[in-house]
Amino acid sequence: MKTIKKLIAPAVIISCLAFAACDKLPLQKNDKYVPSYYDNKLNSNVMDFMKSRPDLFSGMLEAIEYVDKNPNYKDVKPMYTESGNTYLLLTNNATTNIESANSYYSRNQFLDTDPTSPTYNQTVKGSDWSQYSVDRIAAWLKYHVLKGTYDFKNLNSIGKWVDTYGLSATNDSAKVWIYMQASRDGYLFINNYVGGTGENRPRTPDLHATNGVVHVMDRYFSAPTRKDIINNK
Repeated sequence: MKTIKKLIAPAVIISCLAFAACDKLPLQKNDKYVPSYYDNKLNSNVMDFMKSRPDLFSGMLEAIEYVDKNPNYKDVKPMYTESGNTYLLLTNNATTNIESANSYYSRNQFLDTDPTSPTYNQTVKGSDWSQYSVDRIAAWLKYHVLKGTYDFKNLNSIGKWVDTYGLSATNDSAKVWIYMQASRDGYLFINNYVGGTGENRPRTPDLHATNGVVHVMDRYFSAPTRKDIINNK
């Protein structure tokens, strides 16, 4: 019993000293909590937004200008200032960056037929939009503009095909499959249909320009086949 008392007494003394020392310390003053909110408003139209970020969209802007030089495709550039559309904006990693395996220049190689070129008769990556036919690039750009607004508010986990401006008399399958993942993460998926190219999530989804909805992509899309559409209903 004496041993226990000998052990308790020092412990009590130490505790008292500790409380006394703490009593002399000033209370910590926390800064006032300021809540923060994710702002997804761009405060500009889609074209001006792209122009404000050439580090991301210079390749897509160059493609638009290339197409706009042709009088047959004067309807492409104005799409980016029209209202009521959903825009799949392609970063340079999806267009002109040849270091990216997913870029248009990397995935659409061709035979160099210039006899003066050091890569003559070799398959090379693109280096300029003029190396591709203007009608091909115009159709490609139109495919990445969806008719109607598709954002977090009006999408759910049920996938659906939506029309794009790539639809034409010769291409009735220029549609995009889009839905929200049914999970706590709620990811947005585009063209992630059975038989498609896998999980395609925007780099930055659900941005709101003054004239439409923007989803920023690090890879571009190709239109599905009619069979893909039939098999994914």
